Amino acid sequence: MPGLMRIKTAQDTANADYTISQLLETPGGFEKFAAEQLPTFIRETRDYEAFGRQVLLTHNITGEECQMIGNEPYFYYAKDMNSHAAFFNDDGMIPRLQIEGEGVNVGITSITSDDTQIYLKRLLVQRYNYLERTRELSGQAVAKIEDNKILDLVNTVLMGTGTQTDPQHMEQIVASQDATITKQHLVSLRQCITQHNIPLGNFVMSPMRVDDILKWGRDEIDQLTQREIMETGAKYKIFGDMKLLTSPIINNDEVYLFAEPEYVGRMPILKDLTVKLTETTNKLVKGLFMFEFVGFYIASHKAVAKLVLNYEDGTTNLIKFSSVDVAGAMARPTTRPDSVGTLEGKTEPSKSWGPAEDWSTSK
Repeated sequence: MPGLMRIKTAQDTANADYTISQLLETPGGFEKFAAEQLPTFIRETRDYEAFGRQVLLTHNITGEECQMIGNEPYFYYAKDMNSHAAFFNDDGMIPRLQIEGEGVNVGITSITSDDTQIYLKRLLVQRYNYLERTRELSGQAVAKIEDNKILDLVNTVLMGTGTQTDPQHMEQIVASQDATITKQHLVSLRQCITQHNIPLGNFVMSPMRVDDILKWGRDEIDQLTQREIMETGAKYKIFGDMKLLTSPIINNDEVYLFAEPEYVGRMPILKDLTVKLTETTNKLVKGLFMFEFVGFYIASHKAVAKLVLNYEDGTTNLIKFSSVDVAGAMARPTTRPDSVGTLEGKTEPSKSWGPAEDWSTSK
């Protein structure tokens, strides 16, 4: 009868199961099946938007351009003799500071997302493109790791041979007892970089700090900007074309300013973000993870600056590390060597700093 729901028989179910099994056995069939679940869904929060590749100059490299040090690939960059630089070795765990020398060997680090399991049963009932969404979230996790590593390098190069409460390069840091951002704060932050005659790039801050700027009155912004804020409810550029990039991983009491990417540093890419589907012991479950082989290099302390709000003299850490344990991996002794890391494209017999227990003279 018209209007009545047809009840599926055992034969219908068997036919459907056979069709699915045939599809999954064909090349690309798993992805095709997942992509057919297309209806949109409601996200719980806004997706993570990375800033790292907007503040560093990225470029692809080949295996032939790398040099092997300790059976691991490194990429060589020249360094300004008057600047301090920061980079990661191949393990990508501990930021390294380079003070002397004309060059730096930057380790090519493996960055991977957590292995995610994809269940065939969920693909059958999910109301959105389950596989593509899993890829998106894995990619965002990798991007967040990239951004955290860049922040660690920035804080490393600003701290220099100093401490977290008394960094070496205080001329690149603006400390204020104020709880909200004012126009003077951002002007002072600009001066940290313009004093070196370096062109300015982008601010990076917590989304909450953009709200401070939206509250600025007629004494701090012109009428045209006030009208823009009133009509759009947003302000993501300031002082001309300087972007206000936002990221939830930035501490609410911190604002970073970067020069133009070519002055800040490099991100060499040996293998860009790649998706892998893997087999598991359960034939109804697939594994998905993402990986990339990249390096991180901050070329000069003069090209980065930092604002710290709610500052209390002598008690507030002006330098904070986002992805490592300061009391463990980032622990440093009272005195520092004059030179750190590798110089002139080869390993030099100098001292290196990392974990406190690793302080030693290279053989």
